[in-house]
Amino acid sequence: MLSACKKDKLVQVSQNITPPVLVHPATDTAFVVTAADSSQLFNIKWKTANYGASAVLSYFVQIDSAGKNFSKLVSLGNTTGFDTTMSLSYGALNSLLTTGLNLTPNAPASLELRVGSAVYGKDTVFSKVVKIALTTFKPTDRLWLPGSYEGYAPASAPYIPLQSPNMFEGYAYFSAPGNFKFTSAPDYNHVIYGDGGNGKLTTVGNPADIVFNTAGVYLLDANTSALTYSASLISSMGIIGPATPGGWNSSTDMTYKGNYVWSITLNLLGNNPLKFRANEAWDINYGPAVDALTGVLQFNNPGAITIPTDGNYTVTIDMSQSKAIAYTYTIVKN
Repeated sequence: MLSACKKDKLVQVSQNITPPVLVHPATDTAFVVTAADSSQLFNIKWKTANYGASAVLSYFVQIDSAGKNFSKLVSLGNTTGFDTTMSLSYGALNSLLTTGLNLTPNAPASLELRVGSAVYGKDTVFSKVVKIALTTFKPTDRLWLPGSYEGYAPASAPYIPLQSPNMFEGYAYFSAPGNFKFTSAPDYNHVIYGDGGNGKLTTVGNPADIVFNTAGVYLLDANTSALTYSASLISSMGIIGPATPGGWNSSTDMTYKGNYVWSITLNLLGNNPLKFRANEAWDINYGPAVDALTGVLQFNNPGAITIPTDGNYTVTIDMSQSKAIAYTYTIVKN
């Protein structure tokens, strides 16, 4: 039986395999990728390869700088079966090319694109190369937050930093109810992200403001590729776990000290864990990157910090990211 199953995967292919044919994009097409259209799709389409036998084919799309003979290629993705199309966002394409090919932002580059096919990982053939010109952009490493609370002045507005490609996150303090927008630069001359409704962002025209009804500290997230955002009011930040007075049943609130720092001094139980959460709920919670009394906090990390001995401690978290691109904490025995 084992032998029969193995033979089912063996295919006698033709001696003259017809490789796939790229039909889109066309040769000598020029593309300009900008932050404003990072959610637009870069579409790739090809005609099927012919191996002279009925078999499941796998396809993979590769790109490299012209003249490099795919020695430093970047893979744009793969498909299996009868799917002969593939798409990825301009933002994702920009990230792959700027990091993988080290292209100079805001300058046209000559690139070569091809699609390969294989049967069960063997008998690989490639399409003819299609040459395209593509201009990438340098992604911003932060989003500014101009709004009513600070006089609609992007140059002096706070910002949230880039956490991963196209993903921005950070804490911001809004001193009064009002509105704001995200901008890709400290001005209104570049990309402006406004409220597209239902947690969506839009860059069309002069987009609507994002409205917040309560003053306070907010956790902001924005995805400039998917064009989504969230704004969560932090009504409380606390510690929770068997080391704390409330155990796992309730948080012990910390005191907000300003500049996105919360602190508390209290007695803790040794040989027991604690972690951090906001708003007496688990939607926003943090555990340590490493179980230690000082370190980096990670969102939704299931781990906790072990308190070594009974005693009085001062517990502090710094969500300002002023010291590093990370949220930090310290637990000091008094």
